[in-house]
Amino acid sequence: MATYLLRRILLAVPTALLISLAVFGLSKCAPYDPVYAIFGDNPGLSLDPIAAGESYRTKIRQIGQDYPAFYFAVEPASFPDSLHRIYPPERRERLRRLTAHTGNWDAVDQYEKSLSALARALEQLPDSAAPKTMLRAQFKNLADSRQPETIDSLLQHFDRAAAGTPLATSAADLRQRADALLQSAATPRQYLPVFRWYGLQNQYQRWISGFFTGELGRTIYGKPVWEELRPRLYTTLVINGFALLLAFALALPLGVRMARSYNRFFDRYAGLTLLFVHAIPVFWLGSLLLLFLATPGQGLYLFKSTYLEIWNSKRMGFGYYLLYNAPKFVLPVLTIALHALALLTLQMRSAMLGVLQADYIRTARAKGLPESAVHWRHAFPNAIFPIITLLSGVLPALFAGSLVIEYLFQTPGMGVKAQEAFVSRDYPVLFAILMIAAFLTVLGNLLADLLYAWADPRVRFTRK
Repeated sequence: MATYLLRRILLAVPTALLISLAVFGLSKCAPYDPVYAIFGDNPGLSLDPIAAGESYRTKIRQIGQDYPAFYFAVEPASFPDSLHRIYPPERRERLRRLTAHTGNWDAVDQYEKSLSALARALEQLPDSAAPKTMLRAQFKNLADSRQPETIDSLLQHFDRAAAGTPLATSAADLRQRADALLQSAATPRQYLPVFRWYGLQNQYQRWISGFFTGELGRTIYGKPVWEELRPRLYTTLVINGFALLLAFALALPLGVRMARSYNRFFDRYAGLTLLFVHAIPVFWLGSLLLLFLATPGQGLYLFKSTYLEIWNSKRMGFGYYLLYNAPKFVLPVLTIALHALALLTLQMRSAMLGVLQADYIRTARAKGLPESAVHWRHAFPNAIFPIITLLSGVLPALFAGSLVIEYLFQTPGMGVKAQEAFVSRDYPVLFAILMIAAFLTVLGNLLADLLYAWADPRVRFTRK
């Protein structure tokens, strides 16, 4: 058993790592900048690209993301090894493209410094100067340009506009640096890849370790992601956990009982009833329960309110919160359990009917064993495999929650939080939810493999 367990874990770990790399790569492609989202300003508003980069660096250092993206990078040899420390990202990408076109980082760096000097001179012009607004617009286009050919054209327009102004000297120096940049000849270093190792201090290392330490970064509102997810996660786990426990606890004996009375009264009418309940849309089933159990003047009116406030860990412990609001959990738990009951029961019934046709079942009956022993001791362990397969998908469902149920019963769970994060483009929250759900999927499959081996020891010794 230990060898089987170790082999399965060794298969699960690389899978989880590959998924984490894919999710992290997607997060880097998302149109999201933590500095602009959290601080609410744009350091790039300054015309001076170097000053804007220092302002951005100060802010990104405060949120602990001033690191290279990964452990290593493979780049052209013409790129500097400090490229990842250039901010903002738009400026870094601009310098990267200019270096890729020219293959001369020194010329690109000198051009950038001259551009910064011209920006400072432009800012010192009095606001009353008539051409300042026009010069700022032309300079902004020039500073944002990523193509050498475009730089030459824009610089000609700027030279004509700056003629006769205090900017003429700085513009002449910029023209000289731009000419040196444009005349750079291609070198073999542009096509020679070089491996650069950045070490363990990188964004991926901090991001993946945060799932074990609780430091998942910050939302677009500046709050810790885990602080936002934890109360909703606990609420979702309680609702879905109790619902699935109730569904499995009822479905297993009910499925066995239906198989034992195959094609008799109990089997036929229990199957029809379960199919009818499962055919009801979950939002309608929940609405019926609300109407008959939680609406004044209708039905029994056992529950006066289903509105559930978000758990505040500073005010009370989660156990006390759960006990205090226990009646508000009943209807969502019951709705999910009833909707899942039919599928689990009919799956258990079908598996039992298939196993009961096996030769060893007829042998057990021929030996005179009672029917209860035949069904539970011999048939049930072999019929439980489809249920274990369904169980492997339970963990992600426990985490993700149900958006319909949570909106219907006004429950602050993970489904509502994921929908809110999607609408507000809160990418740190979205990718944290995606990564945890993917990790739980891998964990669910690992748990299913272990349960297979527990239910049938022959699984441990298979070669495939």
